[in-house]
Amino acid sequence: MGRYSYFVATFSILPLTVIVGVLILFFSSRPAPAPTEAEGLEKDIQLYAEIRQRLLEHYDGELTEDQLRNAALEGLAHGTGDQYTRVLPPVKAQSQDLDLGGRFYGIGSVIRHNEDGSIRLLEPQPGGGAAKAGLLADDVVIAVDGVSILGQPDENSLNRIKSAEEGTVVHLSILRGGDPERGDDPKATRLEFDVTRSRVESYSVHDVHLEERDGHRFGYMQISDINANTYDPQFKEAVAELQTGGAEALIIDLRGNGGGRVNVAVALVDGLIAEEGAMVVFTHSSRESNRGSDGEYRTRDAVAITDLPIVILVDNDTASASEIITGALKDHGRAYVIGERTHGKGLVQTIYKLDTDPNYSLNITTTQYFTPLGRRVQNGKQGEPGGILPDLVIPYREGEETKLHWRLRVRQARYNREEAAANSNWWNFEDRMLEAALDVLTGKPVTVKD
Repeated sequence: MGRYSYFVATFSILPLTVIVGVLILFFSSRPAPAPTEAEGLEKDIQLYAEIRQRLLEHYDGELTEDQLRNAALEGLAHGTGDQYTRVLPPVKAQSQDLDLGGRFYGIGSVIRHNEDGSIRLLEPQPGGGAAKAGLLADDVVIAVDGVSILGQPDENSLNRIKSAEEGTVVHLSILRGGDPERGDDPKATRLEFDVTRSRVESYSVHDVHLEERDGHRFGYMQISDINANTYDPQFKEAVAELQTGGAEALIIDLRGNGGGRVNVAVALVDGLIAEEGAMVVFTHSSRESNRGSDGEYRTRDAVAITDLPIVILVDNDTASASEIITGALKDHGRAYVIGERTHGKGLVQTIYKLDTDPNYSLNITTTQYFTPLGRRVQNGKQGEPGGILPDLVIPYREGEETKLHWRLRVRQARYNREEAAANSNWWNFEDRMLEAALDVLTGKPVTVKD
């Protein structure tokens, strides 16, 4: 028994001894290089160049120069410890430009990303490229221009379908007749389509309709994000439509709205406050070198597009530019806010196109936003709560948030509203925040049940 134990112990040490010996022999066979005399930025560049070259020459795996470059650049921004300060490589930078621009050229269909990387077509728009080519709802895209998208990041696949140029053609391989949430269903039929890209207007104002309660009519709209065309024309048209229909008040649903363009948020607030020079939001940086860029955003005139009472619905996913809207209208007494405390993202992101390669973008946090009454929107570094605290707090029940957000997504359908209402279990999902808004507007007491 003793010999057996000794043998096991000796054998277990042997591989480590051999490995260490190999390493010692390897290092001892090469003299230590003299350290460079470079300092500062010059030394940083030399370090990067040497590490890059050694990895490309010796790493036992597949590597590309693009991979290393992008990872190194992203790592620089990551060194700030701020999740919002980041370098965007070309594909992601292009996506950001298209999203913030509010207009791009695509196939004309609402989509959903499946877990395996495939893309489900939910709603081909009448007259769009997808519909003209013969694509149908629940078709599943599995390859773009002959290259599989299975297992690929959603953003990469989507940007291969979209384009900044109108009239270009994209070849899509799709599965039809199988499980719409799978890109490998053997029961599905594979089909090939050439789709001509055309101008696609990104919609951020959805589900504009009238809610009737006790003989009153209240206008409802959901705003999913803040893009170049959110206020003008979409929001303005929605308000006009609801007022024409006899709305006595407006319910603006900002739940799940991650924000977007600040100048559009300011314009929207301006359109709802009939006072010239009213504070909308101001910035103040903790870094003195940035304070020259700090400023105030105020209303331009005393003209408002409506004087109807307003209720805003928010939750913890209401962030950034949508928090600016909420905070300004709340501080001015222009809106009553219902829901959860908002996310607390009040950082100003300055976007730089890199001179070395304009295909890259650098998003840098340069200052912070404050509401008209001086409330900090951003969550504090020591855990101090930021965001906007609603006038009436209604926390989500367990599992309620996920269901509600699915309901909001389903009700964003623009061309098949009746069909979606008839076939979706999510359409009439109980919405306690919306019910509370309707009670407030009709003057009823509101009881919040946990």
